[in-house]
Formats: sequence, C-alpha cells, structure tokens
Amino acid sequence: MSTPEGIVKNAICSWLSTQGCFFFIHDSVGVFDPVRKRFRVNNSPYRVRGVADILGIWNGKPLAIEVKSEKGKLSEHQKLFLLRWQQAGGIAIVARSIDEVRVNLKQTGGRDESSV
Repeated sequence: MSTPEGIVKNAICSWLSTQGCFFFIHDSVGVFDPVRKRFRVNNSPYRVRGVADILGIWNGKPLAIEVKSEKGKLSEHQKLFLLRWQQAGGIAIVARSIDEVRVNLKQTGGRDESSV
C-alpha cells in the first residue's frame, strides 16, 4: 500500500490499534471473470455499494472511515453509505489524514489522545 491513500489508511489503522479500537479493513475489490475478461457485477438486492474502507466500533458506536487522497472524490455510493451510516447513529468520517480521524473521534467524546 504505497499509494497516498494506502499510506493514510495504514497510519489510521496503526493509530486505531493503539487506541484499543476493534476495526477491520473492508476491501471492496471485485471478482474478475477470466472467461468474460471483466469484473463480475453482483446484482443482489442485499449488496451494499460504497461501503467504507475501515469499519469498527469506537466507544460503543459503529465507526466507518472512508479514506481518500488529497484530491480523491467520494462516489455517489460512498456518499450515500456514509449518510445512511450516520443517520443510523454511527460515526462516519472521510479522512485524508490521520489528524482528521483524531479530531473527529475526539469530538465524539472519544479517548484522550494525549495518552498516546
């Protein structure tokens, strides 16, 4: 993960680990069909598109973090996922740096960063 987005994602995961946060990375890589030479589309009505990169629990609340590079833009599916996550009571963050995650989680009444 040497892309700018990958570097930020690794930094966020490292920091979340030091905070005792339960989380995991959601890899949304499609399945390549070698016969048709294209990625398969799952048309299940229960498939959720735009799922955030990092999902977890922060102080008892569901956490979703979509990691973007400085110039990266959210897709419409990602915007909708984060909006619905937040409307359901979860913490939804678009992060272009580790500092954005720290500030957002501190605002939610999170752990004291100074202890890190």
